[in-house]
Order: sequence, then structure tokens, then C-alpha cells
Amino acid sequence: MKTKTISRRALALSLAAIILAFATGMSTAPSSPERRAVEFTYLKSNPGEREQLKTFIVLNWFAMDKIAKEQGLMSAYTVMDTGTDEGPWNVVVSVTYKNEKGYDGIKEAFEKIRRAHTTIRVGGKGLRELGSIVETKRMFETPAN
Repeated sequence: MKTKTISRRALALSLAAIILAFATGMSTAPSSPERRAVEFTYLKSNPGEREQLKTFIVLNWFAMDKIAKEQGLMSAYTVMDTGTDEGPWNVVVSVTYKNEKGYDGIKEAFEKIRRAHTTIRVGGKGLRELGSIVETKRMFETPAN
């Protein structure tokens, strides 16, 4: 009879601990990694300017992103292209941020980097002469645990 009382008491204490953990916002499961925003910028190069547009991105956007990454503001950045001038867009830039706030979370610090940067023209051309931004999308990573 005494063992039933101890078992019930142990069960009641365990249940109370679980309820207390949930009531205080604590979880008994391990915490999940913070979601990271990945922002994609879709660009359309002007005819015959795809490679020059990518060079402009590397010399300018990525020069600033490199500093931001060194300061711990972002995790990664890359440029990709479709291999053709066809389609509504043909160059994509992706930037992976440290958390789900994305650019909004680093805006103030990044603007300091931007103000210190001097634009490098490619073949005497700036962004407008090389192409245009079609669209920007923010997505969120799902960690592959």
C-alpha cells in the first residue's frame, strides 16, 4: 500500500513540474536554433551585360557584405545567374542573415558601411546601365537537424 502512495506522489510531483515548466514558458525540449532570414534579390541584366552586372555586384554589394560578415551582421552572400539574358530576371543575389529580422535587424550598422563605400563602376557603367532590380523576397531557412 505504501508503494502505491509513493508512486502516486512521484507521479503528482512529476506532473506538477511539467505544468510549472509550461506555465512559466519553459520547455522540457531542447531549444531550436534561431530562424535565419535569406533575402533574394532578382535582377535583370541589360542585353549583353550579365557578366558585367555580376562583376558590379561583387565589387560593390559584396565588398560591403564582406565587411558586414566580418562584423557578424550576416552569415553568407552569393550571386547566381541563369546563364542567359532571357526571362524576366537572370541574376539572383542571396544574403543570409544571422536571424529572422534580416536586413531590418542590421540596417543601422549596414548604413554606416554603405556610407563609407565608394561605388566602383564596371566599364564606366553603374547599376542602372548594367541592369535593374526586378524584385526582392525574404524567405526563412528551415534548419536541417
